[in-house]
Amino acid sequence: MSASLVDRLAVWPQYLLPQRLLTGLANRLSHSEKAWVRRPLIAGFRRLFPVNLAEAADPDPGGYASFNAFFTRALAADARPVAETAHRLISPCDGTISQLGSVRAGQLIQAKGVDYSAAALLGSAEWAERFADGHFITIYLAPYDYHRVHSPVTGRAVEEARIPGRLFSVSARTSRAVPGLFTRNERMAVILETEHGPVAVVMVAALLVAGIETVWGGPGQYRPGPSATRTSINAVTLARGQELGRFHWGSTVIVLTPADFPPWAPSLQPGDTVRLGQALTAAQADAGQEPRP
Repeated sequence: MSASLVDRLAVWPQYLLPQRLLTGLANRLSHSEKAWVRRPLIAGFRRLFPVNLAEAADPDPGGYASFNAFFTRALAADARPVAETAHRLISPCDGTISQLGSVRAGQLIQAKGVDYSAAALLGSAEWAERFADGHFITIYLAPYDYHRVHSPVTGRAVEEARIPGRLFSVSARTSRAVPGLFTRNERMAVILETEHGPVAVVMVAALLVAGIETVWGGPGQYRPGPSATRTSINAVTLARGQELGRFHWGSTVIVLTPADFPPWAPSLQPGDTVRLGQALTAAQADAGQEPRP
């Protein structure tokens, strides 16, 4: 539904918050290795959120050097099996589907009655043109979700854009109340070239997100500069399900595919929970198309 008066009033204080200051403070605290900082943070987080450490590579909450190490923890090797059907695009992360559908007239759905521009999201009209009449899916990562992002297809990471912006929350309420939310927040867009065409993976930052990291950029490659930058990526090939990057707090991932890729599986709906490795596109018989990633 579109934003109600209650939504707008609830979100209004975010326009006034010192977003950078709060996020910078969260960054410093989350990376602190002092026991008197990390232990209460990890314990408090586990009380607030249903964190499943049984599926983590290290299930001992005391084994993490900082809250950030705990938050960006790796999964056990067998925790997220990748869908066996090789031609189906998989979920790049754990989370909840906010919206999914077709890119129509260059627009994506943010919330019911609220659209936004693919060109603005990607920071490039040239990139957006490659996804004209294509497909998009938006996945929200709650604080308790696994926060690494993986490649939804096998392909080469060829270009990235780091786009500065605000740091609004990306909750459902904020999505309804802040026009162009995903084009206003700080974000990173990555273009993957596959044998069947391009796929875009956009990682959107949010309030308290201390940064977005990629496997080729390495630790510390968090913040964009004062203006958008596009950078070519050399010789980074990712297998389907291989780690691409990670969030240093919760946020949102948006995947775009071209028009000739299969549509999303008809069983998927906004509000559905998805997990890394789960098939997202329709099976060949459902799509009525030749196999694609």
